[in-house]
Amino acid sequence: MLGMAQSSQVTEAPPAPAEHADERAVRDDNGRKQLERASGAIIMAVILVLIFSATVRLYELQRPNVLVFDETYYARDAHTVLDGYLGPNPLYSWEPGREISWPHPEYGKFAIAVGEAAFGNVSFGWRIVPAICGTLLLVLVYPLGRRFGLSPPWALLGLILAASDFLGIVQSRIATLDIFVALWSVLCIYLALRYVQTGHRLRWLFLCGLAGGLALGTKWSGGFAVVAAAAIMLLYRRRSWRRPVGPLIVNSLRDVVLPAVALLVLPVAAYFASYTVYFLKGRHTLSQWWQLQHQMWWFNENLHATHTYASKAYTWIFDYRPVWYYYVQIHNTVHGIISIGNPLLWWASVPALLGLAVLAAWRRDLELALLPLMVALLYLPWLHASRTSFMYYMTPVAPFMALAVAMALRELSASRLPRPQWAVLLFAVAAAVAALLWYQIGQAAAWLFWRDPNSVSLELARVVLLVAIGVAACGLLTLILWPRARLVWRYLTWVYAGAVTGVMLAFLPILIDLSVSVSHFYHLMWFRNWI
Repeated sequence: MLGMAQSSQVTEAPPAPAEHADERAVRDDNGRKQLERASGAIIMAVILVLIFSATVRLYELQRPNVLVFDETYYARDAHTVLDGYLGPNPLYSWEPGREISWPHPEYGKFAIAVGEAAFGNVSFGWRIVPAICGTLLLVLVYPLGRRFGLSPPWALLGLILAASDFLGIVQSRIATLDIFVALWSVLCIYLALRYVQTGHRLRWLFLCGLAGGLALGTKWSGGFAVVAAAAIMLLYRRRSWRRPVGPLIVNSLRDVVLPAVALLVLPVAAYFASYTVYFLKGRHTLSQWWQLQHQMWWFNENLHATHTYASKAYTWIFDYRPVWYYYVQIHNTVHGIISIGNPLLWWASVPALLGLAVLAAWRRDLELALLPLMVALLYLPWLHASRTSFMYYMTPVAPFMALAVAMALRELSASRLPRPQWAVLLFAVAAAVAALLWYQIGQAAAWLFWRDPNSVSLELARVVLLVAIGVAACGLLTLILWPRARLVWRYLTWVYAGAVTGVMLAFLPILIDLSVSVSHFYHLMWFRNWI
């Protein structure tokens, strides 16, 4: 297994003016968050982004018509679940029959099995449910952004960035577990925010616990989302500890007992329920199940096999070592699928997350701190993992990175927005230029700052390159620190968003297995370690 990865009421406020459309949401007397109403244009834009994203995820979904990467385990095991071959192994009574991916719980395999039951044991059958779940994940991004404090235009920006991320597209088109972990993790965190922001309605609390249980029952790493949800509830509850309302027993029930039941008991119960088929069709005992859990822990803790595409967790956010799921070269044509993050988005997320964390501490602003905290809780635990690991474990983290970049851009522009016509024009032009001319622009920059000076001497080339980097860094720092530059950032925001989308369009052939020429393929490989 070298490659195996492991009604609430919301009072609506009038829309804010276009020039300052990010007025912070306020709360009513009951602590419920008041969200401004999104304009019809924003809602239409959200729908268009989701339609485009669903099309990308579903287009020629059956290609390639073979098992790729870890589909070898999960698609086959989904078929095993359907066929009922889960009985005790003669040598290892705890094993779930013919399942190969036993080191992971069952919900993800059940989901893949639904598609196979509907469409057969073919590539489209085992990929259709991941594609649907990947689309549903994007459906959550816009309302999630609203809950994190972004007004409609900025939440839309976060959705556009998330929809342009390579990793989300690829993981939605392959029958592995990570897209399910991401969906349930994002839903769990969204419901936690919904619970604390809408008067502590119990339905949101227990739905949050159920979503966390589904994440945990797909992969153990889904438990990170439960921890993130608990952190949200703890941080929001601290606001009212100095002014408790009601009897002590009622406060204890609301603040301790019910959250403990929802975030501890319910996820554990949902996790145990994922093994229903293991008990019923496999005729296993509780002692055998417990031994299976022990074997799962041992495997996930001690997998140290070498793998071509394995990488250390601290490199993931920098797109250092992607994973090639599929690669075929026929004559001068290449077909491939690469699991990688959108570099313009992921690289920008690093300063965005750090900047938001510093700004949140400076202002003592909980809303600014939440996104860096969510990324930290979902990502940083992997830094301590000793087992063989891969970059696609970032799938649940990437939507929060996109929203963090959107929030950082909001702060840089002082929440100001250009006229909608200008935003659309800048976005469209930047997307077209990035999709069609990014390689030529890169080559021109390389010629100007390296190759031409290198024709004189290597020392001159190094000096010119260092000066160019220094000028670019100083210019960016000026744009960040100079107050008047906020007038520029409102326009640069949509140029950047267009560039992120344009780069996604340029890389799309090797995300969804379309043919490209060999020369085009190597143009897309920015670094040697991407191959």
